[in-house]
Amino acid sequence: MFGSTSFFNINADRRLSKWGMRLFMAGNRLNNSLPYSFLDKKLKIKNFSLSEQELKKFWPLTEIKSSPSRKLSDLFWLSLPWTKIKEELNAINIFDVGCGSGNYGKFFANKAGAEISSYVGIDSVFNKNWPVLEKEFPDFKFHEGNSQNVFPSIPKKTNLFISQSAIEHFKKDLYFFKQIKKFILSEKKPTLQIHLFPSAACLPLYRGHGFREYTPKTVSKISRLFSDFSDCFLFNLGDKNCNRLHFDFITKPKYIARSKDRRELETENYNSLLLSAVKNSFLNSSQKTSPGFYALVIHSFKNKSIF
Repeated sequence: MFGSTSFFNINADRRLSKWGMRLFMAGNRLNNSLPYSFLDKKLKIKNFSLSEQELKKFWPLTEIKSSPSRKLSDLFWLSLPWTKIKEELNAINIFDVGCGSGNYGKFFANKAGAEISSYVGIDSVFNKNWPVLEKEFPDFKFHEGNSQNVFPSIPKKTNLFISQSAIEHFKKDLYFFKQIKKFILSEKKPTLQIHLFPSAACLPLYRGHGFREYTPKTVSKISRLFSDFSDCFLFNLGDKNCNRLHFDFITKPKYIARSKDRRELETENYNSLLLSAVKNSFLNSSQKTSPGFYALVIHSFKNKSIF
């Protein structure tokens, strides 16, 4: 479909009929098939891992009941080389698309230790947390906007585009990235993009969620837009053991047993099991074949390599 990495546009964020859900599941399975075919040859695929010391440092900074994918995402954000990023960009000016409550700006400033010069969050729905954050952080601004017409909203000084669990909700995700490309080419300055989104493993775990999941094949449709003037990296986050833990504690209670989320009933046990699963994922080769989430990093018009 024009402007999208998927060939269909069924939105599972809306309540679907039984047949609508079946079509959504079947369409995504087909879209996720042959995940390593037609790859962008310049896309570098890596496994995300942390040292024992880094994991010990960052783990307490994450939420104890976070899902495996959210936990891994937060660990990824925390472990970014923020000092090198600031050196490359001179000043970190973030544009967060699909920002939701906007709390990732606060997360970067308070927990990740990022020296943020400005943070602009945009989302299609107003969030009552925005005025609170704008009062707490004078350099934070929020406004409502649509991913299909995001270009006019991008501040000229932007040099770090981010999204967390957002692009799977964009009907025309490829068109969204074309707008970012237009901005980067108009400025021709060192710019980073960091986008975190679900893998194909999330389809049986999340069921009805957004428009799609992603594979290296579909991510290549995005990276090719930037590959002539950028370094592109795709990080695998988690593995089949993290996915199995998600199924046992979240998916199975919700969709099969129709009972309470096990994270609420067994919080400490869940946290311990997840820590073990995450540690093992850093050593497990299945991270490459069964990641639970992805992080796409695009470094355009670079002065120095960061990743």
